[in-house]
Amino acid sequence: MYLWIDPGIRKLWYGLIDENAQVVLSWVILQDNSWTKRKDQFWRMVEIYQFFSDLLQKYPIQAVWMERLFFTTRNQSNAEFVYGARWVLWMLFASHTLPLYEWTPQEIKKYVSWNGSASKELMLAVVRKIFSLNDKELAWHDAADALWIALMVKNSIVK
Repeated sequence: MYLWIDPGIRKLWYGLIDENAQVVLSWVILQDNSWTKRKDQFWRMVEIYQFFSDLLQKYPIQAVWMERLFFTTRNQSNAEFVYGARWVLWMLFASHTLPLYEWTPQEIKKYVSWNGSASKELMLAVVRKIFSLNDKELAWHDAADALWIALMVKNSIVK
C-alpha cells in the first residue's frame, strides 16, 4: 500500500491506495478549533504521531510521500508547527525503514495534467475519473490530491 500525507497542524490530509490503485482510505485529520494555544499544538503532534503509528500497525504500507512545504508571509506563524508535525512523521516512517518521497505542488500538477499550474478543478476531475469516485467521496479537493500522490508514489516504486 502507498500513503500520501499533506502535513498540517490543523488539517492533515492523507490517502492510502493498494497495489491496484484502489482507494483504501482518503480523508483528513481535523483539529478541534478550540485548540488555539501553543501547548495545544504540541499535543496535536502527539496525536498525529499516534494516528500514523496505528495506521502502520493496521496496513502494510510500502512507501510514503509528503508534500514539500511552501509558506508565504501570510501563513508564517503556522510554519513552526507544520514543520514539527512533518519531522515527527519523517522520524516515524524512517524508523520503519519506509521509502520517503516528496514533491512540490507544481510537480504533482505536472504529473497529473502536464501543466504545473493546473487548476484544482482539473485535478479533481481527473482523480474522479481515474479512481471512479463520486462528489461525496471527493468532498475536499485535498482528498483528491491525496489519491494522486499515493498513485505517484506507487508508480515511482512499482515499474
